[in-house]
Amino acid sequence: MEELALFLVELLLELFLQIFLEILFEFGSASYKETYQRPNRHIVIAALGYFFAGVAVGGLSLLFWPNRFFRPGPIPGLSLILSPLAAGATMHAWGELRRRSGRVTTNLATFAGGAAFAFGTALVRFLCAK
Repeated sequence: MEELALFLVELLLELFLQIFLEILFEFGSASYKETYQRPNRHIVIAALGYFFAGVAVGGLSLLFWPNRFFRPGPIPGLSLILSPLAAGATMHAWGELRRRSGRVTTNLATFAGGAAFAFGTALVRFLCAK
């Protein structure tokens, strides 16, 4: 039971870090978009771009932290499913909140954009971290 509780805490910490990075990235992207009045691209193209951006962030994270953040839990690869789903849902909610208040958002502030970015990051870390 203790091992499961520790696994869940580790999963939540990883998720919060992922979401924090995505929100920072979205702030920067939205600022750029608003400054240069750039339109959002088609969601499929944007999600593909955010996937590759996530891969790049995952690769950069390996330069600073080459080891796994946490030891593998009882189900290896679970973060490849849970992290993108939770990050996508959170980014969707974040985007809705910002749009309701009249702010400019990017496709990262959608379920597809947030999930694609998180999946790219999680995939690189899952495959390459020691």
